[in-house]
Amino acid sequence: MSLSYLATTPISSPTTTISGNPLPRSAINTCRSIRLSNRTPYTSCQLNQQNQEPTRNGSIDRRNLLFGLGGLYGTAAVTKNAFGKPLQPFDSSTCHDATDLVTGEKVHCCPPYKTANMVDFTPPSPRDRLRIRKPAHKYNSDDIAKFEAAIAKMKALPDNHPWSFKQQAAIHCTYCDGAFYQLNTKTELQVHQSWFFLPWHRYYLYFWERILGKLIGDDTFAIPYWNWDTREGMWFPKMYQKSTSPLYDEARNTDHYNKLMHYGCEEEYCNRKKTDELITYNLARIFKTFQGDNLKIPSLFMGNETRAGEESVGGGSLEQLLHNGIHVWVGQPNSPYHDMANFVTAARDPVFFAHHGNVDRMWYIYTQLRKWSGETGRFKYESDWLESAFVFYDENHQVVKVKVKNCLTPESLGYTYDSAETHEWASIRRKYKKLRNIAEQNRREGDSLKLNPASEFGSKPRNLTEPIRALVQRPPTSGTKDEKQDSVEVLFIEDIIVPHGSPARFDVYVAKATAEGQVGEGEFAGSFVNVPHSNHESSNGAHGSSLQLGISSLLKDIDTEASEELVVSLIPRNGEVTVGGVKVGLVHVNYDDDV
Repeated sequence: MSLSYLATTPISSPTTTISGNPLPRSAINTCRSIRLSNRTPYTSCQLNQQNQEPTRNGSIDRRNLLFGLGGLYGTAAVTKNAFGKPLQPFDSSTCHDATDLVTGEKVHCCPPYKTANMVDFTPPSPRDRLRIRKPAHKYNSDDIAKFEAAIAKMKALPDNHPWSFKQQAAIHCTYCDGAFYQLNTKTELQVHQSWFFLPWHRYYLYFWERILGKLIGDDTFAIPYWNWDTREGMWFPKMYQKSTSPLYDEARNTDHYNKLMHYGCEEEYCNRKKTDELITYNLARIFKTFQGDNLKIPSLFMGNETRAGEESVGGGSLEQLLHNGIHVWVGQPNSPYHDMANFVTAARDPVFFAHHGNVDRMWYIYTQLRKWSGETGRFKYESDWLESAFVFYDENHQVVKVKVKNCLTPESLGYTYDSAETHEWASIRRKYKKLRNIAEQNRREGDSLKLNPASEFGSKPRNLTEPIRALVQRPPTSGTKDEKQDSVEVLFIEDIIVPHGSPARFDVYVAKATAEGQVGEGEFAGSFVNVPHSNHESSNGAHGSSLQLGISSLLKDIDTEASEELVVSLIPRNGEVTVGGVKVGLVHVNYDDDV
């Protein structure tokens, strides 16, 4: 499926009746209907059009599963009872101080409630009116006033109140900076760098939104999202910049208030680009996030499979570049990198929730794209993911246990996204390639033409103090055409070590191997961006991680499918980084009928 069909997305009303959901006509019109050539349009509100009640007994709703990963699942995939190692809720009595790894200071972010009285979460009724989230740049004065009033009420609560702004911000610290071990283990509880990243943050925003609505007595209240994937949204939202507003936060990089956001280049280099060129490069990064390899294998987009007792060491493409990169872009540029650029303090900035609103929306789009393209690949240990559970304090003053299986679509949690913007990134490929070709031609015609040699990475870790250009063997290909189509070539950057509490970034490029060397770096494949946070420690007191990038689509784009070797370039952007190894492997897509 070509993503270019999304570029002129019409927003239309569904053709079926929403049973039991009293949405007014204006709200129904916000359901997305994206046409793919001559195919029947898919409507994003379809979850509420099944004329069925969702399950309430804790079983897995097959429709939710279908939309949660976007695949067309068979019954066997849903009913397998291989619940071996799902993540369990923490025991509040075992909480200990977290650590700000930049300053070394202890931070108290233990929840002000006990899990002993925890109850199971009940999703909203499909008869409830959907809350409609709008992009921040489209908020009018009335929208802003209502949002500011809600935040002001939350900030006025006593600090020890579970609904207070301080306690709500501390929730992120609780799950991200070492306040808990996983239940009955000595493995740190960490929701980043794994398949927990998207569902946990979806629940986090869900309860924050409903608490704010409760504070102002509005059960239709919805939070804004910062749609940085659009041309209009690539600037810091103005509504958060007013110093007298409760939406303001002092710990930001205010130099970026009037600068166009960038996803993939150094500040000095970005400033030399024309605005339209930089927007094109940004949109191309969005396009790559949704490219075909990521649609086939969910972990490439959503994060590594991490079962109970295992450490989180590998985020997906959405988390690594777009999520982490924007955190760093917003927060303070210098130590201690507060607020957004440090996970201990990130949620103290109200724009955190607008940023994550769009991250959630990206997951929403991803599930739709998988459905439209007919992709049915799934997690190997999917049952463990679906049964994994977290703890939150809800808008009814209850401690609730929530499970991944109940949050697989926005509609299942009673909200949706209202946006009339088309997906410009979906048709950016041709324009981006034209810019890339011009840049490459300029390099070839320049007086300082330099060929970049490549060599074997070697068996020892290497410090990324200067660009590394590694000659990497591709895996042998064999088998039938179908077997090859059911696999993805994945680039593995292994044993990435970043010193304690330090931000870091490097970009990854792939090129065809030639005897004389390369001009330039090749084609952009992805980025590793580290936001200071607590994670498992290696033997030298630093943090270990990994990066996995699907490159099958990229290899077709650069006409390298017949090559036995590739040149992988790791380009340092900031921070201290050590890399343990670089390799390319063939990863099989897990389908329903796999044994």
